[in-house]
Amino acid sequence: MFNAEQLPIHRQMHMLPLHSTICDIAAYLRRDAAVCILKDNSAYLFTSGDLWLFEQRQDTTIDDLACCPNLLSPVLPHSEVAAGNYESFMQLPTATQRPVVFREADGTLVGYSFMAELLTFVYKERQRLASYFFTLAETVTDAVTVVDQSGTVICWNTVAEETYGIDKKDILGRRIGEHFQPEALMVLRMLDEGRMIRNTYHRPRPGNHVLVNASPVVDDSGHIIGGIATEQDITQLVRLNDELSSTHMARFDEQASHEDPFSFIKGKGELIGNAIRLARKVAGAENPLLLIGEAGVGKEQLAQVIHQASPRADKPFITLHCGSIPAGLLETELFGFQGGAFSGNQTGSAGKLELADQGTLFLNEIDRLPPDIQAKLAQSIQTQTVVRTGGTAPIPVHARIIAATDRDLHKLVEKQLFRSDLYYALSVISIALPALRERKEDIPSLVQTFVRQFALQYQKPIPQLEPEVMLAFANYDWPGNINELMSVVERCLILSENERIAMTSLPAHLQKEQPHLDKTRAEQPDPQLRILKTRNTEEEEKSLIEDALAKTLGNKSAAAKLLGISRGTLYNKMKELHLG
Repeated sequence: MFNAEQLPIHRQMHMLPLHSTICDIAAYLRRDAAVCILKDNSAYLFTSGDLWLFEQRQDTTIDDLACCPNLLSPVLPHSEVAAGNYESFMQLPTATQRPVVFREADGTLVGYSFMAELLTFVYKERQRLASYFFTLAETVTDAVTVVDQSGTVICWNTVAEETYGIDKKDILGRRIGEHFQPEALMVLRMLDEGRMIRNTYHRPRPGNHVLVNASPVVDDSGHIIGGIATEQDITQLVRLNDELSSTHMARFDEQASHEDPFSFIKGKGELIGNAIRLARKVAGAENPLLLIGEAGVGKEQLAQVIHQASPRADKPFITLHCGSIPAGLLETELFGFQGGAFSGNQTGSAGKLELADQGTLFLNEIDRLPPDIQAKLAQSIQTQTVVRTGGTAPIPVHARIIAATDRDLHKLVEKQLFRSDLYYALSVISIALPALRERKEDIPSLVQTFVRQFALQYQKPIPQLEPEVMLAFANYDWPGNINELMSVVERCLILSENERIAMTSLPAHLQKEQPHLDKTRAEQPDPQLRILKTRNTEEEEKSLIEDALAKTLGNKSAAAKLLGISRGTLYNKMKELHLG
């Protein structure tokens, strides 16, 4: 991991041939010089501390010391050790007490080190690595837990202390199971299974909710020697979500008890109001429904609300997107298949129609059904039965079908591109959902709903929208309807800074040709807006203010800028004129 910049190598030494005499060697040692003599893949390395070895052997050569193999020094590759690879240290003879010689790949000798020096160096490297590791553990914003292979805690950072209320002194060196239920610990499960865990929701304690990332620590032999887990504390987020969900469900139950689940569909315009009123009338009926509208207008949401408002609310709501399934699989997906000896499945499998029995089946993009399946579906609706693919026996099924399309099925019938029998079976009652560009008065409430939703999802404060942003939303046609609006709001929240959503957060195509409200507009209003600053009748002022509010979808900050006055002045004027 680290380059061994301080590897303790003594580079001053004299190279002598193997036939050198003891006397020659001793002469160098008396001058406090080191001597190195190569022999095969080993070396004799002597320093002044070895002079006592030669006092009784003045006339012999170094080759005569072959009977003393314990005098040989091990030779290690210098490049590996210098690069921080200390595996070669594991190859040192356990009984050696001689200095270690380092050599390059081309055979050039670099120098030598004493065993005590290498031990000190390795210990310092360990300390350095530990310093980096523990600093990293304290730097991250997640709780960090490290255990060895026995489950003993060897690292517990400050965030872990704060998350679980356990001090380091009370858990380091102790089994982690002493503070947590062992079966509830993800890090112990990871040690047993030997697999990584990524972004997994976990409850290590009844009061804690975390997202866990955990990995086994594996040595060079592939053995698990421990585990590391980082845990992001999401307890407050989960509690907030539970509170919101509880409020939502309580409100839903209250509304459901008043037979009003349709209030969940945001909209106050005439077109969406007509669709909701019609849907409310037919919610309790049994006949199929046809929902018509562009992609993204909320057809599936309306189908779910109709189901929830019907007597079938406690039964299944099944969805099938006909355009996303290959034609060859649609029949099986819709009607199921009959098992048999050749299929290997004796019972077969139920299709979406059977699964929705007593409940509701929502068929999106119904126009994408092939003609043969259209015929079979029309027959099924008429007889209230299903015949599985490959079978012959009719199965009674009482599922209400709500179909949806963004095309004119009547014209498709005229062109013989859609079966008339299925069309008339589905279109007993049709409900048209308006495009978002036809109900722009609903944009502010939809935006606020999505802003809160994504703020919770991304754990960010709920931002304020600049008036220019709401004007841009109002002036855009939204070809992708509600789905596009939702995507744009998500983008804006991700890119928002200082808890505000500005024009720069919008996609380029949405910024283009949108009006920008300049501060100079207050100083240089156009002639029509100057009227508000002069003596006018109350009716004229009221008309100007109402017009500005209509243009800005009720956004008072934007309306004030359009009128060329401050927001405070606008509030005072509205109060004087009794405008809501």
